[in-house]
Amino acid sequence: MIAAGVAIPAAFLMPNIPIALRPLVKLLSNQCHARKTENFTNSIITLKHKRLVSIVEKDGEQILTLSEAGKKRVLKFNLDQIEIVRPRKWDWNWRIVVFDIPEKRREGRDALRRKLKQLGFYQLQKSCFIHPFDCKSEIDFISEIYEVSPYVNFIVAREVEGAKQLQKVYNLL
Repeated sequence: MIAAGVAIPAAFLMPNIPIALRPLVKLLSNQCHARKTENFTNSIITLKHKRLVSIVEKDGEQILTLSEAGKKRVLKFNLDQIEIVRPRKWDWNWRIVVFDIPEKRREGRDALRRKLKQLGFYQLQKSCFIHPFDCKSEIDFISEIYEVSPYVNFIVAREVEGAKQLQKVYNLL
């Protein structure tokens, strides 16, 4: 709910929950499928201690919001839903992702390689992938999530050797 931008009054985080807020806490805990409102309250407190949420004051009311760390954590969970949109008309540019990720970041490197394949990239070499459609923001997001962005380069090229074969792969002819 917090990730969806729902502002939640944070008064219920205090030890003495006001009677007026009990219906709100009950409603929120039901929507989050919490068995008891105490569990829901404890979950919010845990998120606060982990600095995934913050409490800000707005118009004299304390509001629970997602912190920057919390936003990054939410984005991680959206990684499975990311996809590259195929435009109606191809712009004749190829997007090439090359990387040289050190062994100490092997997990990130392997995860990046798997994700590129899942997104439909064609593997030209072990650390070189190609795709015909715009995907810069998706690659930036993925490499940031896997914490390998300093080692990843994104290239837009007009001409690529073997383009006819690649056009067949992507049904661009």
